[in-house]
Amino acid sequence: MGFDFEKFQQTKAYDLLMGLPLIFWFGYVEGIRARPSLGYAARQLLEQPDSLYFNMRFIALFASIAFNLLAVYLIVMRGNPVRRSKGWLPNVCGFVGTFLSVGIPYLGPVTLPFYWQVVSTVLLVVGSVGSFLVLAKLGRSFSILPEARLLVTGGPYALARHPLYAVEIVTILGMAMLYKQPQASLLAAGVILMLVVRSHFEEKVLSEAYPEYAAYKARVKRFGFI
Repeated sequence: MGFDFEKFQQTKAYDLLMGLPLIFWFGYVEGIRARPSLGYAARQLLEQPDSLYFNMRFIALFASIAFNLLAVYLIVMRGNPVRRSKGWLPNVCGFVGTFLSVGIPYLGPVTLPFYWQVVSTVLLVVGSVGSFLVLAKLGRSFSILPEARLLVTGGPYALARHPLYAVEIVTILGMAMLYKQPQASLLAAGVILMLVVRSHFEEKVLSEAYPEYAAYKARVKRFGFI
């Protein structure tokens, strides 16, 4: 009896196997390796506990690490997809939309006036905290690739069809301000474009898996503001 690969693709083992690179990325690269930065932010906060700026920086870093660790947990605990996108292009957009922003810090930091540092930090706080809260609501539906797992329409998903992407855009804008221009802004624009394209592929597969998605799509805007 031969190995049935199509049947294997429907198993939890296959889903975990495909999720291993993401578990490594979110758990180690974005989670554990970020601890020194969190420790440095904590020391600054202890030295100046009344500083609103240092408080916001610490919150942004803490929320970012919490998001990544929650992502690892959800990848392990999530159920199998009901439907996957067909073809290579949706998967490429999923990965590029997720990891393209990694290149921004390699462009080199810039020195901003204090006012713009505060603006950047506010965007990072809103984006990081928002990402954690939205991901917590998304729960076992979380996926990098355009897939249908569970249909979530409550909480932040009652305000936007893709609230996670909306707050990620806020985070990307805050991050791009801190690095060399115009390269960082161009890279950020590429990330945002990929998120928009990725959302179209996700909506296609969700519409195929859940007939009720059409009514939800008609009443809720894509990112809440457009």
